[in-house]
Amino acid sequence: MAYRTLVKHVTLVTGNFGFIGTETCKAIQCLEPFDLMLGCDIRDVEQLDKRVRRSRPSRIMHLAAIARFSDADRDPILAYQTNVLGTQNVIDIAAKYHIPVVYASTGSAIMPLDDYEPPYDETIPARGNSVYGCTKAIGEHIVRQHTPHIILRYAHIYGKEKRHHGLVGGFVNRIERGLQPNLYGGRQTNDFVYVRDVARANVIALNAPWDKWNQTYNIGTGVELTATYAGDAVCDALGWEGGVNVVEPRTVDPQRFALDVSKAREWLGFEAEYGFAMGLTDMMGGDE
Repeated sequence: MAYRTLVKHVTLVTGNFGFIGTETCKAIQCLEPFDLMLGCDIRDVEQLDKRVRRSRPSRIMHLAAIARFSDADRDPILAYQTNVLGTQNVIDIAAKYHIPVVYASTGSAIMPLDDYEPPYDETIPARGNSVYGCTKAIGEHIVRQHTPHIILRYAHIYGKEKRHHGLVGGFVNRIERGLQPNLYGGRQTNDFVYVRDVARANVIALNAPWDKWNQTYNIGTGVELTATYAGDAVCDALGWEGGVNVVEPRTVDPQRFALDVSKAREWLGFEAEYGFAMGLTDMMGGDE
């Protein structure tokens, strides 16, 4: 899919060394109209101000976060300092220098979903039902105070560098160590989106025309898969025949999770290119 290339951007990427940040930086560097300026510690507002003042980016791609449920649960203060106060710092500096911001959010920010029926669209308010989800939800509310902004709510992301958490990463990690993977429940569903599609969505958002800003967009495949199906697909991809260990599902996970991705398709021209099988093949192949 072609990217719109209207102007030359200097993009500050927070969280550039993270799972999504690494892939997003690759996507930005592939494009002629983008220069890349790597980010800094968003908890240090003076450092952030100095970096922005020196380089004057025309866009900020805000990816930095404590992004694992377990990490946020283990250190809620750090999650708050990074996901909430850090995001406030980014927005304060963006406002000071009049810089548009694209903010990486998550489907976890709209939990719980008891009052809604899938597929879930962007009108569902951000609130969260976990430490991680709550801090990202507050981040959304902070970002909405800034103009212009784009909020991207990601579905369940998987990819080669996410090897220790999430269904796909958790399965891969245990199988590679010769251990039965843990399947939490099995009947619950999710939208599994490949990290390279997420990186492409980020770049599209950074380069979106102005009438598409100040909006929230769901980024996923729009395909709902059960955890059992996804786990079996990972086992097949790795040739694992040792079975799985079925345990109780997590209480923060909804029984069904499917995003309505029509707005991103119609407004941004984004559509996922990787189906789940294709994404697993690319991930396991280790292609660069």
